[in-house]
Amino acid sequence: MAAGEMVLLVNGIPDLVAAYQRALTDHGFRVRLASTSQQALEMVKETVPECTVIGLRLPDMSSWDLCREMKGRKETREMPIVVLTPDISRVYAADSAKAGCDAWLAHPTVAEDLIRTIRRVLELDPASPEPGDAVLDSIECAACGSDQIRPAPQMGPIQYHCCKACGFCWRAEAQQPH
Repeated sequence: MAAGEMVLLVNGIPDLVAAYQRALTDHGFRVRLASTSQQALEMVKETVPECTVIGLRLPDMSSWDLCREMKGRKETREMPIVVLTPDISRVYAADSAKAGCDAWLAHPTVAEDLIRTIRRVLELDPASPEPGDAVLDSIECAACGSDQIRPAPQMGPIQYHCCKACGFCWRAEAQQPH
C-alpha cells in the first residue's frame, strides 16, 4: 500500500464512524470524514481521495444517489467507491450496478472486512487473486445469484469472496471438524 492513501468516509452514525476511522488509520490510511452528502461533494472538489466509503442513513441523499453523483463527475469518475448498505438482496445488487459503485458490504460490517474491501478496490492487497484466477464452483452471490465469484484472501479459517457481477463482498468462516 502506498503510504497514507486517503479514504473519504461518508457516514452519519458516530459510533460506526469512530470504529471505521480507527481501523483505517491503524492500517495506514489517512481519513477524511463527512457526515452528509453535501459535505462529501464539497470535499472531493478540494481533493479527490483514493477511495470513498459511503454509509447508510445520510440525512440529505441516499448512498446510491451520492455514488451516482460522484461517478457522474469527471474528477471523481475513476475514484473507487464502496457503499455500505442495510441488506443483502437482489434489489441492492441491482442498485449497486446502477450506481456504479466498485464494491458494497452489508452495514454495519466488521472493520477488517471494510479494510479488505478497500484494499481490493484499490488493488492494494498483494495476496488477492488476479481477475481470471480460479473461481469456486459451488458458490453463488447471496445478493444477485451470480456464479462469477472471485476468491479474495483467506485469513486462517476465514475466506473472503467478492462477486464480479454486482460488487458485493462477504466473508465465510470455514466449518471446523467436530
